[in-house]
Amino acid sequence: MLAKKKVPGDRRPVTRDKEAKIDSIIEATRELIVSMGYDKVTIRDIAEKADVSIGLIYKYFPEGKFDILIKGFGAQNIDGLMMVSRQEAIDYDDFPGYIRSLIIHWQEIMETNKPLIKALTIAALTEGEMAGEIKKVDIKDYLAIADVFSRFRGIDIGDKDPMEMLAYWGMTIKGILMLDLIYPVPFANKSALTDLLVDMSLNIWGYRRGK
Repeated sequence: MLAKKKVPGDRRPVTRDKEAKIDSIIEATRELIVSMGYDKVTIRDIAEKADVSIGLIYKYFPEGKFDILIKGFGAQNIDGLMMVSRQEAIDYDDFPGYIRSLIIHWQEIMETNKPLIKALTIAALTEGEMAGEIKKVDIKDYLAIADVFSRFRGIDIGDKDPMEMLAYWGMTIKGILMLDLIYPVPFANKSALTDLLVDMSLNIWGYRRGK
C-alpha cells in the first residue's frame, strides 16, 4: 500500500500548533476564572473549554491552574514591564522615567484585564486555594527585579534589604491600583493618579535626582 502523500500546508508547524494550544489554555483559564471564580475552576473545566487533554495541560503547566496564571500572565508581565532580560536597554540614570513607564503599563494591564484582576483579587483575599498558591511562588524573578532596582543611580535605601523594599513598594502601588479598579479613587483623571504613584515610588526608594 502506498503511503499517504503529505500535502504541503495541510498541517501547521509543530511550534505554531504548540503555541496555539498554550494560548487556548491560557484564554480558557482567563474566561473560566472570570465567570466561575478561581477556586471553582478545575483543570478538567479548562481542558474541556480549551478542547485539549488534561495531560497536555500538565505537560505545559506542571503545577496546574496557578502555573497557567504565572506563566501565562505573571512571568510575561514581569519581564515585559521590568525588562529583566533586557537590562542593556535600561537607562540607569532615569529612575523616575522607568518607574513612570511601569506604573502606566500596570494601569493599562489592569484596565484591559479588569474582570480577571477583580476575580483574582477576590480569590486572593478570601484565604482560599489561591492564597495558599501565592505563598509558594518562586522568588527568583523577584530577586532579579530587586537587582535591577538596586542598579539605578539616585536611589538610597540605606541598609534595607532590596527584596523587602521591592515587596513593600509592590504591595503599596499595586494595592492602590487594585483598589482604584474596584472602587475608583476620586482623581480628575488617570494621569493624576499616575503622578501620585510615581511620587510615592520615588519616596519609597529614597530617590534623589543627581545623587
